[in-house]
Amino acid sequence: MKQFRVAIIEDDTEYSSFLESCLEKYGNEKGFDFNAKIYTKAESFLDDYKKAFDIVFMDVDLGKGFLNGMEAAKKLRRIDDTVLLFFVTNMPQYAPEGYGVDALDYCLKPISYSNLSVKLDKAMRLLEGRTGQPVKVKDKRGTHILSSNDIMYIEVMGHDLMFHTADEIIDSYGGLSERETELAGSNFARCSASVLVNLAYVKGLYGDEIKVGRDMIKIGRSKKKAFLEQLNMYLGG
Repeated sequence: MKQFRVAIIEDDTEYSSFLESCLEKYGNEKGFDFNAKIYTKAESFLDDYKKAFDIVFMDVDLGKGFLNGMEAAKKLRRIDDTVLLFFVTNMPQYAPEGYGVDALDYCLKPISYSNLSVKLDKAMRLLEGRTGQPVKVKDKRGTHILSSNDIMYIEVMGHDLMFHTADEIIDSYGGLSERETELAGSNFARCSASVLVNLAYVKGLYGDEIKVGRDMIKIGRSKKKAFLEQLNMYLGG
């Protein structure tokens, strides 16, 4: 089970407990484990910060005389520009300012689990897209451990499988269907009987061909409809 670290900065203990319970419920439903740490003030959160969190829920109003969530977020971005940030607030007028600190979304109070779960779906897609999944590839030299994010496409060449990355081509063996099953859910799609493409590397569509990195690849007639549907879903998502 994949584990993600979450910081909740919220001076209302009822809301912080509610968010923690929502994370537990979502994790049980989706197969994730969330390790949440709660802070009542932004100052203590920033003093303790070690770039160890995947997601931050930041209340905007943290009490008179204390650093507010928006100012805390600006300080956070000087330390960590990649952590996913959600603002928790009952003041939607802060939304435009949040774009300046690259907030992923807003959780408007009162928060419902159904609404929060949709926002968490988006966060999980981003986090999983960053990390990819380990892929074992064997060749004559031994076993390579690749990240799925680094594989541009896999093609069948004779009895071999060719793993194309930005840096090298690894000549391995096995079945393409097995790799397609292994990489299901990782934005890979079959564009022909002999090629499995990482949709993140598709740079253009030209008739019956796609540009993947610097290579032009033919789209198979029998795979074209399903492939284009997957590509459109990926681009729209």
